[in-house]
Amino acid sequence: MLRKFDYPWLLLKRSLWLILPIAGIGMAENKLGNQRCTNLVISIEGDSGTRFLNQMDVRMLVTENGADPLLGSRLSDVALNDLENRVRRNKLIRKCQVYRDLKGNVVVEVEQERPLARWINTSENGEMRNSSGYYISDEGVFFPLSDSYSARALLVSGSFFSDAGKLKTTKGASLMELLRFLNTDPFWKAQVAQLNADKDGEISFMTVMGDQRIEFGTAENYQAKFNKLKMFYNEILSQDWSRYKKISIKFQNQIVCE
Repeated sequence: MLRKFDYPWLLLKRSLWLILPIAGIGMAENKLGNQRCTNLVISIEGDSGTRFLNQMDVRMLVTENGADPLLGSRLSDVALNDLENRVRRNKLIRKCQVYRDLKGNVVVEVEQERPLARWINTSENGEMRNSSGYYISDEGVFFPLSDSYSARALLVSGSFFSDAGKLKTTKGASLMELLRFLNTDPFWKAQVAQLNADKDGEISFMTVMGDQRIEFGTAENYQAKFNKLKMFYNEILSQDWSRYKKISIKFQNQIVCE
C-alpha cells in the first residue's frame, strides 16, 4: 500500500527541482530590476597604444553629456539598447555593448575602430594640401580623425580612396589586402613611407630607405611584386640605396629604373 504514494512523492520532488531554480531566477530579476544604478563601469578595447577615446569621452556619450546621469536610476528603467545606440553614433567606435550586473553597475564595453591607414589630401605632385583626412579601418570603413589623438598609420593618398565604395570592388579588395600586408610585414612596414592610388587603382609609393618612388601598378599579385622588388634591393641596391630615384615594377618580368 505504501508504494501508491511513491510516484506522487517522486513527481513532487522532480517538480521542485524545476520550480525552485525558476523561482530563484525570478526573485533575482525582480531584485535587480528594483535596484538603483550605483556606478558606470567603462571598458575600452582596441589596438595597443590606440587611444581615440578615454573613459570620460565614453561617459559623456552614455549620459548625453551629463543630461541623463543614470546614477541613482532604477535599473529596470534603464534602456540598454538606447544607451548602446548613443555610443555607436560616435564614428570612432566599432562596437558597443551595455548591460547591468548584480552589483547595480551599468557596464559599458566599447571597442575602438582599428586604423589600417590614414588618407591625406595631396596635390598631383604629392604635396599635402591641408590637414584634413580620415582613417581607413581594416574592414574598409572610413572614420574621422580624432581631436585628441593621432594614430600611427600608413599614409595613403590619391583619388581611389575618395570613394569608400571603390574599396568594395575587386580592385579595392586587392588594395585592402595589400594594405593589410604592409601593416604586418616588418620590412615593408618600415620601408613604405606613403602610398598613392589613382582613380584606376594604379599604385605608387615612396620609400624610407633611398627615398625612391616605386611604380607598383595595380594591387593584383602584390606579393610576387614585393618579392621581385626585395630581390632587386638585395642584389642591386644593397651597396648604394640612392642609386635610383624611380623604380617601376608594374610590368611583368622586368624592372625599369631611372
